[in-house]
Amino acid sequence: MFKPTAQFATVVRVQHRVATDVNGAPDVSYIDADPALDYCNWKSRGGTESTESGTLSVEDTAEVMLWFREDLNQQDRLLLHDKTELAYDIIGPPENIEMRNMWLLLKVRRAVNA
Repeated sequence: MFKPTAQFATVVRVQHRVATDVNGAPDVSYIDADPALDYCNWKSRGGTESTESGTLSVEDTAEVMLWFREDLNQQDRLLLHDKTELAYDIIGPPENIEMRNMWLLLKVRRAVNA
């Protein structure tokens, strides 16, 4: 049986995506989940630099393990240390490790224009 050896000591704020149609285009906003704050194990996987149209962009990625939450899905985002400038989007669906409803494994990314 899988048992994480890591400490869940990093604070994240979980936010759900809310999309409303405004003149046929989606207007995306985020609201806090209930409960909003959670503790996780955050492992940074480094960043990737790329140049598009003469603009340098950096994409930071990380792997996050946290206690199981049913309300978390692919459209949500995490705020690292409860700061809006450190907003990470979830890549792919959250992985329910061994289908035991104990831990979730997420891959997240944050794109920044440098």
